[in-house]
Amino acid sequence: MRAGLKRWVEAGYPRDPETGRPPAEYFIGRGREGFVKVSFEEAFKIVAQSLVNIVTAYSGPEGRERLLAQGYDPAMVEAVEEAGTKTIKFRGGMPFNAGIRIGGFYRFANMMALLDAYVRGVGPEEAKGSRGWDNYAWHTDLPPGHPMVTDNKTLDFDLYTAENARLIILWSKNWIATKMPDGHWLTEAKLKGAKIVTIAPEYQSSSSKANYVLIIRAGTDQALALGLAHVLIRDRLYDDKFVKSFTDLPLLVRMDTLKLLRARDVIEGYQPAQLSNFTKVGEPIPPMPLQRDQLIPENLRAEWDDFMVWDYRTRSPKAVSRDMVGEHFTGLDIDPALEGEFDIVLADGSTVKVRPVFDLLREYLQAFDPYTVSEITWAPPDAIEELARLIAANKSKTLFVEGMGPNHFYHSDLKDRGIILVASLTNNIGHFGGTVGSYAGNYRMELLNGVLQWVAEDPFDPTLDPEKPAKQRKYWKEE
Repeated sequence: MRAGLKRWVEAGYPRDPETGRPPAEYFIGRGREGFVKVSFEEAFKIVAQSLVNIVTAYSGPEGRERLLAQGYDPAMVEAVEEAGTKTIKFRGGMPFNAGIRIGGFYRFANMMALLDAYVRGVGPEEAKGSRGWDNYAWHTDLPPGHPMVTDNKTLDFDLYTAENARLIILWSKNWIATKMPDGHWLTEAKLKGAKIVTIAPEYQSSSSKANYVLIIRAGTDQALALGLAHVLIRDRLYDDKFVKSFTDLPLLVRMDTLKLLRARDVIEGYQPAQLSNFTKVGEPIPPMPLQRDQLIPENLRAEWDDFMVWDYRTRSPKAVSRDMVGEHFTGLDIDPALEGEFDIVLADGSTVKVRPVFDLLREYLQAFDPYTVSEITWAPPDAIEELARLIAANKSKTLFVEGMGPNHFYHSDLKDRGIILVASLTNNIGHFGGTVGSYAGNYRMELLNGVLQWVAEDPFDPTLDPEKPAKQRKYWKEE
């Protein structure tokens, strides 16, 4: 352990009586002073007594005043609720090997309620656990646009499926360096004829394995994605059938409110369609491992209603539900318009102008021609044109492999939205060898059976019978 920290422990944890801060002499050596070797037994003892000291220092009215004296925002201090345990943060480690190890940190955060009960003299009903830092989102491994677009924490695919791709785009993902044990999948994909593209602010190690290297200005990924989409739509290189049957791009938007037109807006007394395409409405929610379908509360289903498209064949609006995707849509004998403006008579007798989402998107993308995008991204206009055509020529066979670097930028959800848009226009969603994925760590831990019981077992009433499920009570809070 650090020498200065050990001296502070041996001095009896001295603190400023007003602020609770330790004297600077014990901490100015961070990053410069040496480390002292201690036994496991001594390390465990120091950790335990340090936790007691920290929690005691920041508990109760005195602890609250100390935090305020240190300059913390009053709202943050209020959230501590005079429980020193809530000033301690726990974060799981990175290795995926596993739920017990990573979940153990959060289990320990939950168990801090025992320490709070000891320090403040409160019972289980009032005890507070500690805070847990999200092992995935806090260090920006989470691609923020993925849950915003899909309602799923992260899109991904197993790396071996690179063998099924014809075009692999490493979008700020230095696969060779950051996924070194899995680098062979990339090499083997090349041997099978796949072309590799790297997009990054530098010539990286993976670029040495690439067929195409596109170096862009840092933080301009979204502009590049929109430039690609511009070319795809301008030259009609998109997959018309996929766009119409699998995306929301044909849905009609009201020009008066710029909101999606709902079936109830048009059809008086309309009742939302019954959903059954891997969807269940209003049913009890089983444990996570048993959840096969998307489970939707009845009130949320009613709030969604159904949507409308303009059918070229009948020259009229038609209602479509969430069930109507893929083969469930193509069998309806509806040809939805992607472009144009239409007058719709509403259920109240008024008329509103509507346009498909695709048409509005097409208009927006006019501002992102290759030359404008080149000025923003520093990528050559010809390279933007060529990459768009490469993607269009490899429909259902282009892998978009996203890296974590761009997640650090403000509004970084926009680059995810842009990449998913390009993939959606070219039928590169959900195929072995043609989809979007981001690789970063342990976001799938909650899918492991029993993790929640392990993390949230009631520390005041642990289950000792190995044949019975743990009694759960959550004292910790995620951040």
